[in-house]
Parts: sequence; C-alpha cells; structure tokens
Amino acid sequence: MGLPKSIFFNHLKRILTGNSSVRIILLYVLFGALWIAVSDHVLELLVTNAHQLTVLQSEKGLLFVVASAFVLFAAVRREFRARERAEDALRETGEKYRQLMLGANDGIVIADGATGVILEVNRKIEELTGREAGELVGRHFSELHPASEIDRCRKLLEEVLANKSSLANQLCLLQNGDAEVPVEVSASLLEINGKPVVMGIFRNITARKIAEEAGRKEKERAEQYLDVAGVILRVLDRNGVVTLINKKGSEILGYPEAEITGKNWFEYFVPDRLKTEVRLVFARIISGEAELSEYYENPVVTRSGEERAIAWQNTILRDDQGLVTGTLSSGEDITARKKAEEQARSRHEHLTTLHAIDQVISSSLDLRMTLEQFLNLVITQLHVDAADVLLLNAHTQMLEYGAMQGFRNARIRSSLLRIGEGIAGKAALERRSIGIPNLRDASSGFVRGRLLEGEDFIAYYVVPLIAKGQVKGVLEILHRTPLSFDEEWVNFLEALASQAAIAIDNAALFNDVQRSNAELILAYDTTIAGWARALELRDKETEGHTQRAAEMTLRIARVMHLKEEDLVHVRRGALLHDIGKMTIPDSVLLKNGPLTNDEWTLMRRHPAYAFELLAPIAYLRPAIDIPYCHHERWDGTGYPRGLKGEQIPLAARIFALADTWDALYSDRRYRAAWSEEQVREHIRSLSGTQLDPVVVEIFLGMERADIEEIKENTKTG
Repeated sequence: MGLPKSIFFNHLKRILTGNSSVRIILLYVLFGALWIAVSDHVLELLVTNAHQLTVLQSEKGLLFVVASAFVLFAAVRREFRARERAEDALRETGEKYRQLMLGANDGIVIADGATGVILEVNRKIEELTGREAGELVGRHFSELHPASEIDRCRKLLEEVLANKSSLANQLCLLQNGDAEVPVEVSASLLEINGKPVVMGIFRNITARKIAEEAGRKEKERAEQYLDVAGVILRVLDRNGVVTLINKKGSEILGYPEAEITGKNWFEYFVPDRLKTEVRLVFARIISGEAELSEYYENPVVTRSGEERAIAWQNTILRDDQGLVTGTLSSGEDITARKKAEEQARSRHEHLTTLHAIDQVISSSLDLRMTLEQFLNLVITQLHVDAADVLLLNAHTQMLEYGAMQGFRNARIRSSLLRIGEGIAGKAALERRSIGIPNLRDASSGFVRGRLLEGEDFIAYYVVPLIAKGQVKGVLEILHRTPLSFDEEWVNFLEALASQAAIAIDNAALFNDVQRSNAELILAYDTTIAGWARALELRDKETEGHTQRAAEMTLRIARVMHLKEEDLVHVRRGALLHDIGKMTIPDSVLLKNGPLTNDEWTLMRRHPAYAFELLAPIAYLRPAIDIPYCHHERWDGTGYPRGLKGEQIPLAARIFALADTWDALYSDRRYRAAWSEEQVREHIRSLSGTQLDPVVVEIFLGMERADIEEIKENTKTG
C-alpha cells in the first residue's frame, strides 16, 4: 500500500523546508529527471531538420551540464541570500534580546545547564552584586549567593533540570562580597545551539521585604493596641466564623487566640438557649433584612461553662463594592457590673421589703394578720415555697403554731415542740440559725416529718426570733428544690426574722398594755360608779337615778349619731353629773324646807365646783361637759354661765332631758312619781325653754318599750 497523497506531500514539504544541502540535491535530481523525461520531446518540437536534431541530441549531455549548472547556481545563490537574511534577522533579534537582557529591571544570569558555570549576565546583576560581568562569567552560579545558601542553589538547579522551571522566594545575592540582597529567583531551562542552559531571573525584593517588615511591625503594633484594649475585639465573617479576636477576648473566653480563630461564634460561644435566635438575627443582618443594633447585651459561654455578660458595640464591614463581609464588635465584660446591679437591686428590694414589714407591723396590732402578711413577703423575696412561724409559750416552754403560708395542707398547725427538741427547738434553745439541705436525709434530725407528708420539701432553714434578748419563737423556711444558703440570703433572712421578732414583741406589749388599760379603765369606771352611788346615798336620791339618767342619755346620743369614742365620756359625765355637790354642806343639801337666797347661790355653784374638781384630771377632762353644763337652759336662763341654745354642749343638753325624765318618773321625798303620760307631756312643755327641741322630739319618738327597757336594765338589787 502506498502512502496517502497528503502524507507524502507533507513529508516532502518538511524535507524541502529543512536542511539547505538536501534541498539543493533534491532540486538537482528533480531537474535531471525532468531533463531525461522531456528533453527529447522538446528538441523534436523546436527542430524539424533531422540533421540538426541529430547533432543536438548528441550534444544533449553538454546542454544538460550547462543547464544544470545554471539551475544549481540559481539555487545556491538563493540559499546563500536566504541564509544571509536569516543571519541578519538573527543578529538583529540577538541584539534586541541582548539589549532587553542588559536593560531589564531584573537581574538575568545564563549558566551552563551541565556545569552551572555562568555564561552571561546583565547589567542589573552587576548592580545587585557590585561586580563586573567579567568577574562573574566563568564562575559557578552558586558563588552569587552566601555560603549558607549554596545547598539550596544546587537543589534549585537540580529542580530546573528535572522540571524545566522553578521558583524560589527566599534567596539572597552577595553584594560586594559581604552584604546580602534578598531576591526572588525564577529559573527556567533553555537550549542554545543544542546545549542546555539555565536562565535565572533575579528580582530584588528588598523594598518588598522592607514593606513586609513594616507591615509586620504595623500588624504587631496594631495587635498590641488590640491586646491592651480592655474589651473584646472580634470580627466575624458572613458565616459567623471568627476571623479576629484580641487578647482580652481570649482571656475572657478562656481559649488561646489560635483556638478561637476559625471557629463559628454561635456554635461555640453563645449559650444554647440563645443560639437559634442569635443566628437568625445575624443572618438577617448579613442579608440586609435587618439593621445591626449598635448596642446590645448578650452573654458568652467560656471554656469553663460559665456565662459572662457582655455589652456589645457593633459595626458592619463592607468590601469595595459595598457588600457586607462581616461584623466588627467590641464587647465589654459587664458581669461584675451586672452582679453589682443585681446586688443593688436585691438590696433595694430587701430594704423595700423591710420597710413594707415595718408598715405591716405599725399598721396592725393583730399578730395573726401581721404574721401572715410577713410570711407572704418572706416567700416572695426569698423565692421559697413555704414559711411558718412557731411562737414560744413562755409558760409551757413549747413552740406552738403561729402562722403559715405556702403549705399544701394544714398539718403544720398541729406543731407542738418543746424547747431543745428537734431542729426548731434546738435553734430556739441555742439561739442560732440552722440549715438542712436535704430533709429526706434520716440523719438531718428533723422530727416533724409526719406533719410535712405530701409537701415534698427538700431544703429547710430555721431562724430563732429574738427581741430584747428574749426568744419569741422561730421562723421556718421550706423549699421543694435545693437551696443555696449563701451569705447574702442568710443575712436577709435573719433581718426578716428580726422584724418578725419585733412584731411579736410589739403585739405582746400591746396586749399587755391593752390588758393593763382595760383593767385601769375598769378600775376608773368602777370608782366613778362608786362615786355616783355615794352621791346618791348622800343626797338621798332615788336609788338608780344616776344609772337610769346615764342610760337614757346614751340611748338618745346614739340616735343623734355621736361617735362611739365620745359615748364613753358621755357616760362618765352622766355618772359624775352631781360630783360638784360634794362641796355643798349637808345643811343645805339635805334641807327639808325651802332654801334661802344665799343657800340657792351656794347650791348653784356646784357645777362650777364640778369643773374645778374634774379639770385637773386628764382622764376625766373629756367628760366635763355634763357635770359643768347640765343645769344650763335652752332659753339661756340656766346656770352657772347662762349659756343659750347650741352654746350648750350637746351632751349636756341630752343629759338635761334624761335627768328631768328620771326625776319626774321617780318618787322623791317631797312628791310621788308621775305617770308616763304626765312625764311625756311635761317634757313636751319644756321644749324650747328649758330643753333642746331636737332632743325633746327624739325622746318623744322613742318607743315605750325602749323606755321600759332602760328602767328594767338599771334596777339594782
């Protein structure tokens, strides 16, 4: 099989465009073949004479030699001219290459690939090394570098020969035999005249090194600035990955900076309960759906698992196109401030609670109600489930139920504990607080477990209630989960216990005072009643007159809406209405016949004497209106001062009617008692003259049954 035409012609073309000698030989052979093939035909066409044709054919060889000589001459001449043009172009290219090489800004060294001997250098190498080209050519290229880098240079040559190229960043050139110039070397393998050569391009990176060093120092300085900052400085990329964290942030989080950088902030440093929410907000900020809050407070989780409160200041980071690339945040650790604020708030609440308890104590003397309100405040402020107070019975030395709050059942009401018995009794006896972290522990010493069945209490704390050096009871705190009995909690509890002790002591004092007052008032009233009885006996009044008049006065006073606190003074005044007669001699007071003018003058002074007797006694001063004014008349004709109408105290006006009513109703030594109708008619006749018309109307409006009840209730026997 022959070769395809296309392959043949391509092969022929390569041969013809290759070596010039081959082209000439082929041309000669081709010309010879054509001469042999067409010369006879050409002669026959050109010469018709047979003789001439024969002569020419015999000289055809000579003609071939002449013709081939001309062809060869033309071909050789053409080849020489082509070679001259190529050499001129090569010389021109070489000169351009040489000029480019010599004028290049980077140093260029051409070395023998086999030996490493320098063949040529440019002016930049001379400048970099401080040596002339003549000093460098012929030396081994490794001599351009310090001795410490000779091995690296040889490895670089081996790599070039193996891979035809290589790049080294950290090499130095020797300058003037001692100074070192940092260079970046790019080496490649070439072939010149069939020999491998290595061309090395040396770029002076001194300026870059200086810039890098300056940048490094600037970075170190910036990092120092960041590290001396007293706040966390943090940069997050679009995915929430930490790209920068300063020393303070590392200290707070408890990780080396290298461990923090590259980690997702939300995954590692945000509390679990906030991760979802914070991630969502960050994603909306990065996407532009939400604005970044310049300030917010969010906790971080440290390596130890502790949460630290951080106040963040934030800003958005953008690239040259304005796209959000991440966030820069500075965070101040405000944990201590938060704790201080919490303590301040707690202490303020404590003070407020203590003040509220003071108000409870001062606003009510009902101990049960006071203790219940107190326990409500205790449960609220101490954040516990239940509390109770056991009061000490000083006579039996037993702790008895006082009040409770927060219990599921009322069994605690049955508490009865002797001093020194159980935890509460021990706290009272030893006057110290006792805490039990776990009531379910059999060794806790709690003896009232039956009373707490179904309550599920775990933690227990008891504080003795001591006021003025005396134990008043105990305050018990109970909680259904473990409690931390820290110092501040205990101090507040003991402050509350002191308030409770004061409340109990105040209630006891009040009860004692109340009892003493009741006894004193009873003694006073008994004395007053005795005085009234003595006056009746001396004046030989009808027995029970004073009591009946006093009762009638009180009945009318209530109808006229006098205050209850005033009625007690009205009663005392009624009982003592004739106290002034103690100063009247018997000869006048008990005289059977009519009195003389002088005797009447003396008798009419007994209201003034009553005032003089009672005014110095503060206890009886509010009751003085009746003894002093009950003989005044509505029309102003009474005595001792001649008061008229409403100038007369109301109590005295009421008693004047009651005194008249009973005097007419009762038997006297100088007349018999009047009938009820006569009494009512006579009193009606005195309205507007002796008696107050309003008081008369009220009396006349009273039911007869009410009047009879007064008479019945005031009988003595």
